[in-house]
Amino acid sequence: GRLDAAGLAPERHTDRRIRRSELAANFQRGAGRVSFSNGAAEQPLLAGMQDRLSVMVQLAAIAAGGAQPPPVGQAVRIAVAGARGDVAVWVLRFDGVQTVATPDGAVSAWRYHREPDSPHDTRAEYWLDPARGHLPVRVRLTDGSAEPLELLRQSP
Repeated sequence: GRLDAAGLAPERHTDRRIRRSELAANFQRGAGRVSFSNGAAEQPLLAGMQDRLSVMVQLAAIAAGGAQPPPVGQAVRIAVAGARGDVAVWVLRFDGVQTVATPDGAVSAWRYHREPDSPHDTRAEYWLDPARGHLPVRVRLTDGSAEPLELLRQSP
């Protein structure tokens, strides 16, 4: 991807899972469309649209724009396209500052979450570290049908 006036501008997002073929979302910026390798109908490319991974970096960039944490409950809206042909506007609400235990010690992080639109939709939780450019220190993604995917920053 690259950067544009709306922030990160992904060009292609792929998803490959064990015992499944690779799926992709292709961001056709010139045509203003998102196409999908699985044959799902093309969708309009919305301003600032992200894929399911780049959304956390776009959220970090948005959060970094504020010197102080936003009010609890304030929402950030980001259009997100998944490799399976799904497109939605994710509403990420600020939950406050929370302490996250990491291998390097406790981090005071800004927590955002997205409630799913349906039982099998993605619930997303992001803890952003203001001391490191608001990049995620912890991420938890749950889709309602499997164990959550959790990421925790480790030291290099």
